[in-house]
Amino acid sequence: MWILYALAASLCWGMSYAASGPLLRKGLSPLVFFLGYSLFGFLGALLVMLFTGRIFTFLKSNTLTSADLSWFLFSIAGSALGAYLTYAAMGAKNPTLASLIEISYPLFVVLFAWLFFHQMEMHPITIAGGLLVLAGVAVIILGER
Repeated sequence: MWILYALAASLCWGMSYAASGPLLRKGLSPLVFFLGYSLFGFLGALLVMLFTGRIFTFLKSNTLTSADLSWFLFSIAGSALGAYLTYAAMGAKNPTLASLIEISYPLFVVLFAWLFFHQMEMHPITIAGGLLVLAGVAVIILGER
């Protein structure tokens, strides 16, 4: 299922970025997009958790340590800042170029997974894919000069 979830996420991001571009070019603030993104996510998650009963499981959960809570907050803060900066990049240039540069984030996932948790999931195929991503980003940056 993970590949279906990842492909569906990619499809959703693609639709969102394409739809955001014209609005951002008309001057709609990236902060408005970020606020909408945050509110929709909050309300959507709250409703699903309420209707499935998961909110009570979450509230009763005592399996998270204070370190886990710190990583959770760090992760959410990074994700929120990343979402805002994505909208800002799309507004400053365009969704196509912003997304093609932003797609380099898996390289940073590898870096931070290694720095934070000493996890290294690198194999010849993943290294080749990472090098292709880097090459694509370099081509885009050099082509914009």
